[in-house]
Amino acid sequence: MIEDTESNLRPVVPPGQVNPPTVTGFPEGYIYGVTRYADVILSASFPRRLSNILLSLEQYHPRLSELLDGGGGKTTFTQRFDESLSLQMDDDKTVWGKRNITISKFIGFDGNTQEVSRVRGHEIDMFGAGPFASQMPGVAVEMEWNNKDPFFDRDLNNFQALHREGAIAVGVIITRGPRLQHLLKVVLDKYGESSTHWNKLIPKVDLGGGGECPLLLIGIETERIVEIETAIERLRDLVSAEEFKQDWRGRGFKKWAQAKPTYDALKAAARTLAT
Repeated sequence: MIEDTESNLRPVVPPGQVNPPTVTGFPEGYIYGVTRYADVILSASFPRRLSNILLSLEQYHPRLSELLDGGGGKTTFTQRFDESLSLQMDDDKTVWGKRNITISKFIGFDGNTQEVSRVRGHEIDMFGAGPFASQMPGVAVEMEWNNKDPFFDRDLNNFQALHREGAIAVGVIITRGPRLQHLLKVVLDKYGESSTHWNKLIPKVDLGGGGECPLLLIGIETERIVEIETAIERLRDLVSAEEFKQDWRGRGFKKWAQAKPTYDALKAAARTLAT
């Protein structure tokens, strides 16, 4: 008889929805989510590819000045992450690189077949070869730093198709984490809500994005950014400016026209980082 304990009453989370990983050892300064036991699959069946990813994450430290430059999905610091993977080798063999995977299908009778379709998938930023003679299934990694959020749909659809055909075992998407997104949006007045970041990615996955493909989702957080303290200080300045606006009468001003120059000066000081 099963005991009616609190643990037995916990709701079962569907494997297709995003959950925290159960495998330990992931570097700090990121937020992580998995579907369909992607972390367990990587740890048990692709330990070298997982080690490669974790090492690149551990070494990854974008600078605030690079973030100020903005840009699309392939900035200097996203390229640097890809390069850190490509430099990791197995027995002097290259195992990571850009790949286009072509899927062909044949039909016929008694071995007499003809090709009926040939589809070339979207280029994978970083494909890590599996430990098999064919190198497939492998692990696909995409970093979406500052594209429009439909790029997530493209990646998830690609992962779904490639997993269904046996080309990849796990798909990995790396993007901005929620705390970093909030900080950059408020302080820099850029990296808008419609761009690629954690809070845009998770609902897409929870609603079925990626299909049956196990996913490892990684959000870059403030702790990974060199010189981020400057942005945090500017955020405090913005908060101080808004607090002044809410309490300008309590600061000794009789009219807003008298208080506004002080408010404008506080806002201007807080915005210096974005210029």
